Parts: sequence; structure tokens; C-alpha cells
Amino acid sequence: MSRKRSFIILCILCLFVAGLVLFIHLYESQSKQKEQSNPYRLEAGEIALLQEGDLIFRKGFGIISDCIARTTQVCYNISHVGVLCKDAQHRWMVIHTVSNTLVNVDGMQIDELAHFVRQSYPNTIVVLRYRHGSDSSRAAIVRQAYHYLDRQIPFDDTFDMQDTSEFFCTEFIRKLFLDVYKKDLYELASDHPYASLRFGPFWNADNFSTVFAHQEKQTR
Repeated sequence: MSRKRSFIILCILCLFVAGLVLFIHLYESQSKQKEQSNPYRLEAGEIALLQEGDLIFRKGFGIISDCIARTTQVCYNISHVGVLCKDAQHRWMVIHTVSNTLVNVDGMQIDELAHFVRQSYPNTIVVLRYRHGSDSSRAAIVRQAYHYLDRQIPFDDTFDMQDTSEFFCTEFIRKLFLDVYKKDLYELASDHPYASLRFGPFWNADNFSTVFAHQEKQTR
């Protein structure tokens, strides 16, 4: 290959990479603007239906959330999950785990429910409840969630479910259910390369009921 041809190919690659970086930057900037001006909220009647230990799902803004939603979508267009609980002032909160590539704090964190919803793409919130839970087991789920929050478990950027020293969002929920119910939600997961990232186990109607959903369930 001649030097001239190599130089041309290198220039094309540089232009492609620069174009891709610019596209991602513009996409993320637009997503951030939409998030900051997002009026999305839950109605009072929906909040009244909540119980501590319920799971709240959403699709976030940005290219990473879009990729996760497209990769893992089965029934709902979502990219993230957290646990609903109340704080000492009896305010509704969400305990979840997020990468520091998206927020300032890496890993386990707690947000006010209203803030969590505003960070959600409009009309994507879904709340599920474990059918076999009791008041005591739901309280135990919340205690364990606070336990991992207090330990400041970092985000699992390798998405390895076998390593419990770090959590990504579905791994965090899986660990809570192993701790409290001794049940592995992902034990029947397929060999799909993204099986551990998928939300499929939560759509099992024998285990979970829908408290409310802001999007229609899709069938495939």
C-alpha cells in the first residue's frame, strides 16, 4: 500500500472518528437539555399505590440508555431499575446504582422519587411488585438496599454477575432477592450474550404484578 493511499485512509478514519464524537456530543447535549426541562411526574393517586420494596423501572435520557433499551427490550422500553423506599422523613425515595459516566456519584445512590422520575424519558415508568412478598420481607428488601447504599458499592462496569463487590442495576436487584428470598431471578436466564442485562425475569407474571405502567406492554 502506497504512502499516499495510507494517508488518505488515515484521514478518512480520523474524519469518521471526529464525526462520531461530534454526533455523540450533540446527542448527549440535546438529551441533557430535554432532561433538565422534563415535566414528567407521577400522579398523587399513583404514589398512593406504592409500597416499600416495589421495583421502579424507567428509560433514561442519552445514548447509553437508548442502547440498553434497544438491546434488552422484551416487554417494555426501559433501561434502568431501582427499589422504592422511604427515608427518615417518610419521603418516597429510590435506591439504585448508576455509573459515574452518567452522574457525579459512582455506584449506589439514593434519589427522591420525583427526581428519579424527572430523569426518566416521559411515559416510561413501570412499577412492579413481587407477588410472594410480605410486610416483613419487603422491609428486609429495603434494609438490604440501605445496607448496600451505606457500603457505597461501586458500579459494575464489567457487568459481571458473579462478582458481588460491584453492582449494575439488575445485578443489585438480583442480589437483594438472593439475600432476602433466597431466590435467583436469573437462574433460568438464556445463553443470550446480554442475558444478565435483560429485564426478562421481571416480566414473569407468576412472580411480579404490575402496580402501574405508563407504557403499553409489548408482546413478541
